[in-house]
Amino acid sequence: MAAGELVAAGVIDQRVFDAYGEEGPNGIYVLNQPGRALPFTIYRAWKVPTGFVNEEIRFIGPSGRTVWRFGPHARRMIGSMDLTVFADKITDAFFDETGTYLASFIIDDEIVGELEVVVHVQQAPTKLPKEVEEGLKKSDVIWVGVEGDPHRQVPVWFAYKDGKILLLSQSQPGPEEQTVPGIPGAAELQVITRRKGRDTALDAFPAAVRLLEGPEWEAAAKTLVDRRRSRVGPPDDSLKRWRGKTAIAELTPIVEGA
Repeated sequence: MAAGELVAAGVIDQRVFDAYGEEGPNGIYVLNQPGRALPFTIYRAWKVPTGFVNEEIRFIGPSGRTVWRFGPHARRMIGSMDLTVFADKITDAFFDETGTYLASFIIDDEIVGELEVVVHVQQAPTKLPKEVEEGLKKSDVIWVGVEGDPHRQVPVWFAYKDGKILLLSQSQPGPEEQTVPGIPGAAELQVITRRKGRDTALDAFPAAVRLLEGPEWEAAAKTLVDRRRSRVGPPDDSLKRWRGKTAIAELTPIVEGA
């Protein structure tokens, strides 16, 4: 006997869901690959006998492996004669593949329904929401590190340009330059901006990490050297010292409203 019936379902980008609700087209967006998805809603309308069940949703990537899963969670169903509707907003999904996924909707370990959803790479915006932009433009220092680990979050100087945060990190810790936890290596870091002149957080958000090389490294280094408040000597001296000894990362903030 089937566990129940999935009458309707959708995996819908939050911006689309806010505008069109469950009638919006399916789609998930990431700013980097791999990377955290922009917020989206998983909508389900179930007809399942009254009682508690375990609900799980698995996202099977183009390679055939389970890339991300939601649940299992204990859910109370109101009965087969009525619809039990859930609409969960997802902000922590991480995808390392793009393309067409199969979303499997599971009740008590039984696949009850499936649908296809495409994970797209979206071009990052060049402007961020006003409060985030102001927090970055008015600060000389932000806190950056690994989410959930306060011992790996440090104050760093940075440059902000066209919706991106540029960070320089010395490969070997030392007095010459800062070393940022997670650079290189992390696909995502947490950024915390501070209120000007106060030791209180203004905003905190995840950011996708991309290491720069070649001409991109050189261009970013020139932007950063102009931003360096305590630079000693002419810019070319700093650039020579940085080459081969520092990594430059481009952080793309993942924030709603961007």
